[in-house]
Amino acid sequence: MLAAVFLAVFAATVALPGPLTVVLLANTVVGIFLSALQVYVALLPRFTARHRKPRKEPFISILVPAHNEPPAVLMQTLESLSKLSYGEYEVLVIDNNTSDPQVWKPVERFTLSLGRRFRFLHVENLTGFKAGALNYALARTSAQSKYVAVIDADYVVNPDFLSLAVSYFTHREIALVQFPQEYRNATSENRPVADEYRHFFRIYMNMANHLDCVPSTGTVSIYSNDALRSIGGFRVQALTEDADAGLRLYRAGFRGVYIDRPIGSGLMPYDIESYRKQKWRWALGNAQALSVLFTSFKRMPFRSWIGFLSHLTAWDHLNFLPFAVLAGYALVVTPAILTTGEHKMLLNVASFSIFLTIGSKFVLFLVTLRTEENPIRRALRALLIHMGLTLVYSEALMRIMFRQKSDFERTNKFILVKAPQLLKSTYKELILGLWFLMGAVGGAYFGSRVVTITVFSISAAALLSVYYVHWKVRPTKEISKRLFAHIERKYDEFLRSPTIPAHITARGRG
Repeated sequence: MLAAVFLAVFAATVALPGPLTVVLLANTVVGIFLSALQVYVALLPRFTARHRKPRKEPFISILVPAHNEPPAVLMQTLESLSKLSYGEYEVLVIDNNTSDPQVWKPVERFTLSLGRRFRFLHVENLTGFKAGALNYALARTSAQSKYVAVIDADYVVNPDFLSLAVSYFTHREIALVQFPQEYRNATSENRPVADEYRHFFRIYMNMANHLDCVPSTGTVSIYSNDALRSIGGFRVQALTEDADAGLRLYRAGFRGVYIDRPIGSGLMPYDIESYRKQKWRWALGNAQALSVLFTSFKRMPFRSWIGFLSHLTAWDHLNFLPFAVLAGYALVVTPAILTTGEHKMLLNVASFSIFLTIGSKFVLFLVTLRTEENPIRRALRALLIHMGLTLVYSEALMRIMFRQKSDFERTNKFILVKAPQLLKSTYKELILGLWFLMGAVGGAYFGSRVVTITVFSISAAALLSVYYVHWKVRPTKEISKRLFAHIERKYDEFLRSPTIPAHITARGRG
């Protein structure tokens, strides 16, 4: 369907530039509004949430969903949860649909060694992906559970995680406390990738407190158990079940709080294919949640509604139509087609739309990194990472508009011996980027306007920066290998032994 739309716009650029300009203008007006909103929220001051220590520790159930996770990584996560400086909690590990016993059995053995507050649940043929696993575990939490925390299988938390989290549930209507995500396989070698992640929390999540629209972001999230159950738990149809749950909590009259304080760290993807799948799911899932937002217009305060709009479009670009126009314009610059005033107007609108996206995103990264060393250089590098996936961010929104279904894209956490084929992951960007380069060369050869040559060149650079993404993601694999080697040595007894080691059993249950 998307290919057909792209080709239709391509053809209309040549044959029907006038009517197509009207469509593109509407696309650009929406882009102006969203870009202005995003720049506005980027300039909001840092928000500090109120908190107070509860008189009595409420009981908390921690849910750790896992599917085909590296055993040692999951063990490290569970060990960090066993060291929490908090008394009233339980941990439910829900391993769903992992077919290889050699992957989940060692984790089961390790979980048993941690004592009675830890439970391991292995389920086959469970539907609903991560949301289904969370709902399965939610139905099995303790009857005394007041709050539910969700921790990803690769996330190591600090000992004060729960004691800090409960202090922010200061009002009955607060049903969600959310912390930022940090990554322990980030170094100076892959810093632009980490900076690109960071802008979401420093910009959009800070905004969420100001506009009262705090969503859930998947891990290190703590929910009111009653509130979560009142909305039916996690919706299995949602690709980003976290953002969807946060939105539905607000629609039901609850609120959330974002705490700008890292309380642990996870793992970034190790290769361009995994990175692309992760961002595809985020962009597609958040775009999917827009349908819930639009039906909630009168069911939440306007400032919360507009804040959710900004949040849910953080990973979506409006470049699909402008890129299709630009592709068709590569033929218009040749003498074979008479270039009219309508053609030039169409290109002007497309150019403005593309420049607007790039310019506004650069502002976001500059604001994010303004207190760091070399902020302009770091912002430019983070922008290259972001624009390297602009086709992913653009296609996701169009796919939702045309109601095309997509499967849940899980981010692989195993380090593959053989890296995925680069061309397979980037062929769309390569083809379109080279086509735009041909348009720039053709424009220069046939004496086109400066704006024509410029927009072709910049658009090609944006698309082909996907190879910069590959270059900066690639070191993550070696960094992670070193981390994994240390972790696997630490849990070697559980990885090799068919039973729980005797001395560990005594320690865990004594």
